Amino acid sequence: MVGRRFAGCALLVGLAVPIMGSAPHGQRTLKSDVAIIPAPGMGTRVFARAESSGDAGTASPQPTPIVAASPSPEIAARARAEFEANRAGKIDRDRYTAEMNAIITDDTLARAAAELRTLGTVKSFAQVRRISTPTRTMYVFRIEFAGDGALPIEESIGWNAAGKVAYLAFEPAR
Repeated sequence: MVGRRFAGCALLVGLAVPIMGSAPHGQRTLKSDVAIIPAPGMGTRVFARAESSGDAGTASPQPTPIVAASPSPEIAARARAEFEANRAGKIDRDRYTAEMNAIITDDTLARAAAELRTLGTVKSFAQVRRISTPTRTMYVFRIEFAGDGALPIEESIGWNAAGKVAYLAFEPAR
């Protein structure tokens, strides 16, 4: 099931973007000849898991539950700005970690931008999840597009302690 779900995504150097045909709604197909490779330290589905404390006599900590919450206006604005920059194909590499800069080549950024532009005009951009762990917070935004046949996508984004983008992915909405 997970394999089929992710088979319809293209990895664009840390950016997963659905590849849509231009067929009318209901007849769109997803290309499945590309592999999904997660960003450094990230799996394709699991953002974090509880780690053992190392003490045999103590129970391992419980994972932090997934919590939906409204983002601060600053978080939403930063996430939207990264979406728009990727869509334009002109990211400010100073706002990305060294690891993300190594992953996002000019060629893959150009491919991601082309795919994101094909989706059309943004109708809504709203946070649907916040995933928090002791070491990381990820925000997931659902992006819906105007027009017939435009399928929604989700942007997953996380910043490091210095405020640089440490994780960014675009994938079909759940």
